[in-house]
Amino acid sequence: MTAALLDHLWQSTLFGLGVWVIAQTLHANSAAVRHWLWLLASMKFLVPFSWLHGVGAALGATQTLEIQPVYAAALGSVASMTSPTAVLGGSPGISAPLLATLLIVAWTSGSLWLAARWFAGWRLARRLSKQARPAGDAHADVRLVDADIEPSVAHAFRPIVLLPSTLPGKLSTPQLHAVLEHEREHIGRRDILKANLHRLVETLFWFHPLVWFIGRRLVDERERACDEAVLARGHDAGEYAAGILEVCRHCRPHVSHAVAAVSGDLVQRVRHILLDYRPASLGFFKAFSLTAASLLLIALPLVAGALDGSAHRLDVAATNSRLLLESEVTVRASTDDSLPMSIDVSAGEVFIRSSSLRELIALAYEVETRHVKGRGTWLDEPRYDLTARLPRELREADDFDPAALRAMVNRLLAERFDLEIHVNQQCQDPCGPRALAVTTGR
Repeated sequence: MTAALLDHLWQSTLFGLGVWVIAQTLHANSAAVRHWLWLLASMKFLVPFSWLHGVGAALGATQTLEIQPVYAAALGSVASMTSPTAVLGGSPGISAPLLATLLIVAWTSGSLWLAARWFAGWRLARRLSKQARPAGDAHADVRLVDADIEPSVAHAFRPIVLLPSTLPGKLSTPQLHAVLEHEREHIGRRDILKANLHRLVETLFWFHPLVWFIGRRLVDERERACDEAVLARGHDAGEYAAGILEVCRHCRPHVSHAVAAVSGDLVQRVRHILLDYRPASLGFFKAFSLTAASLLLIALPLVAGALDGSAHRLDVAATNSRLLLESEVTVRASTDDSLPMSIDVSAGEVFIRSSSLRELIALAYEVETRHVKGRGTWLDEPRYDLTARLPRELREADDFDPAALRAMVNRLLAERFDLEIHVNQQCQDPCGPRALAVTTGR
C-alpha cells in the first residue's frame, strides 16, 4: 500500500513538472489551454497510472491464450519489473506500525480540516443564494445580495451570478457589463465544477506542495482566460480594467472555493487587460502534439496493462498446465449421462464431469464440438468423469483458465483412450498407437 502510494506520488509529481514545462512553452497562447493543462495535472492525482494499468489488464482478459498442447510444457516465466519504491524497505529507526499510525493521524487531521473549510464555503454560498433576489429581466442569471462580497458565481450545477446590491450604482454601465461578462464566462467554462475537483485533490493530497502550486496556477489561468474572452467580445479594455479596480475598492474579497470571484494575480491581470493582450493561435502542430500526448497518456498505461495482464494470465495458465501434466488422473464412467459437461476447480484438484470424447477432443484443441468428426456413436457415448489430483496447489484457482487443461487432456486421449488425433492431415503429439481417424477442423 505504501509503495503504491509513493509510486503514485512520484508519477504525479513528474507529470505536474511536465505540464509546467509545456505551459511555459505556451505562454503566448490562450490561458484557457494552459488552464486545461493544469487541470489535467490536478486530475492526475486522482487517477493513478496503476488504475489505468489495471483497467487495461482487465480488458486484456478477453484475449485468447494460445497454449498449444505440444508447447505448453516449454513455456517460460514472464519477467517482472521492480518499482522504484521497492528499494525503500524497512530501515532501522521508528517502528513501522507506529510511523504508519502517526502518518495516518496527520493525514486525517489535515484532510478533515480542509473538508470542514470546504463544507463551510458551500454552506455560505448556499445561504447567500437563498438570500439573493432577482436583478431584473435584463439579467436573468444575476442575483442581488446585500452581503459585502465580490461579484461571484455560485453552484457547480445551475450556477448563478451573485452581485452585491450596492455595486451597480458605483460602476458605469460599460464597466458593469464587462464585469458581468467575466462572471458569465465562469459559468460557460464550468469553473466552479473544476475548482471543486481540485479542492478534492487538495483535501486528499494537502501535504504535497505541487498540489497548492497547481491550485494557484488554476486560479490565475482561469481568471486570465475569462479576461481574454471579455476582450474578445469587444469590451473596452480601459473600462474593463477600471471596473475591476472599482470592484476591488468597494467589495471584500471572497476566498471560498464554492464561488468563483474576481481574483488571481490582480497586477498581471490589469496589465494584460490594459495592453489589450490577444493570445496567439495555438496552431496545428501544437494542437496536434497536445492532443496526441493526452491520448498517449491514457492509452499507454491501458496497453501496458493489457499486455502485462495477458502475459500474466499466460504464465499462470502455463504453470497450471505443467502441474496438470504431473497430476494423477482418474477416469470413471459417468453416473449420470444426462448432465452436460462441467469443469470444477479447487486448489488441489480439477474435475471434468460428464464429458464425452468429442467434448474432450474439442477442449484439447480449442474447437467447437461440431468440428470433431468420427464414425459411430463412440465419440458421444459413454460419458466420463475425470479427476486430476495435483502435486501442488494451482495458481489463482479462482480464475482458472480451461486452456491449461489442453496439454493434460491431449496426453490423456493418447495414453488412456489410444486415440490418434489428426489436425490438417497431421498426427498430433503424443500420437495414439491406434489410428481411429478422428479429425478436427477449424
